[in-house]
Amino acid sequence: MSANIPLDIQIEIIKRLLPVKSLIRFRTVSKQWKSLIDSSTFIADHSVNQAQPHHLLITYKDVSSYQEKYVSIVDDDSFPLYKFSPTVPPTVKLASYTLMLDCSHGLVCLHSFDMDRKTLILVMWNPSIRKSIGIMLPYEFNAIGFGVCPKTSDVKIVKMTRDSGNWLAEVLTLSSRAWRSVSWNLPYKSLEFTYSQVVIIDGVIHWQAYDTATRNYRIISFDLTSEEFGEVDLPDALARPRKVLGPSIYKLDESLAVLNYREDDAGKGACDVWKILKNGGPKSSFTKLFTVTLKLEDGRIIGFRKNGQPIIRQWYRRGDICRRELEVYDPRSERIIDLGIYGSALSMASYTESLLLLNYPDSVILS
Repeated sequence: MSANIPLDIQIEIIKRLLPVKSLIRFRTVSKQWKSLIDSSTFIADHSVNQAQPHHLLITYKDVSSYQEKYVSIVDDDSFPLYKFSPTVPPTVKLASYTLMLDCSHGLVCLHSFDMDRKTLILVMWNPSIRKSIGIMLPYEFNAIGFGVCPKTSDVKIVKMTRDSGNWLAEVLTLSSRAWRSVSWNLPYKSLEFTYSQVVIIDGVIHWQAYDTATRNYRIISFDLTSEEFGEVDLPDALARPRKVLGPSIYKLDESLAVLNYREDDAGKGACDVWKILKNGGPKSSFTKLFTVTLKLEDGRIIGFRKNGQPIIRQWYRRGDICRRELEVYDPRSERIIDLGIYGSALSMASYTESLLLLNYPDSVILS
């Protein structure tokens, strides 16, 4: 870059225009550039100031070797042409039978249970820069969440434990590596958190829960900035579905989506996709976007593309061969695209490229 351009202008140019891979190469130009790009301020500003490429990260167990596999698909107009296998760091390999909690600011949170030792392994992984941090903690809680605080760009982990009928909540920040108590400011005591994944939207974590006292499904939220709990009000059709299988929540077009599985008039499996229009106040507002008629009873949506198309996990039986595979469904044309990914324990998260964790070494924290 020309020496005639003032340094502060150069910083703004690379912060706003350069993708993550280019910035990683820029770190080798000089000590000054490395120090700048590695700084917490630059990393936080870069994640805010630029629209980064979207990727779908999929993990699954291979049907033949039963090994953990990872595939990242670039989610743009070329989809699903550009696929690659990201380099998996050692801390990610600590987690076996992995599930994805969610993704926040380019960080994918993976979690795995060691039932013998009653331990949970959480791994915060940035696939774009090949950095990760693992946290091992006793499995002595009822629900856990993760997210990046939009105000501080610090990673926070939230865990909730029910003790003698009362809820206790704690937060760990990655910068301090210490737990502290936060207030449980909700009236509900009889909650069962029904799903392992969470949904993070605009710095707010969302969990799906079931209230055994009222027999209603609820969506509990936690604001990563104010550190206050809240609730997303559900319409009766979603709070009290007629079927045993309750609703599930996902991110759709940077908004909260609720999926309601049911049978259609022909007795076939179907899924109504609802999207929140307004949150807050006495009532939240939802609208039904479309219905997916599932080809098999155990077909399930596991996420959405950036353009809103659902990713469906299907179970196929062909003779003696049983396998799960992923498909993309276009609600407008009703066309289905096979992604060519087959296996078990399929899990997916959508992430954007970022520099978070660049100034952290790969490590394992015992908590």
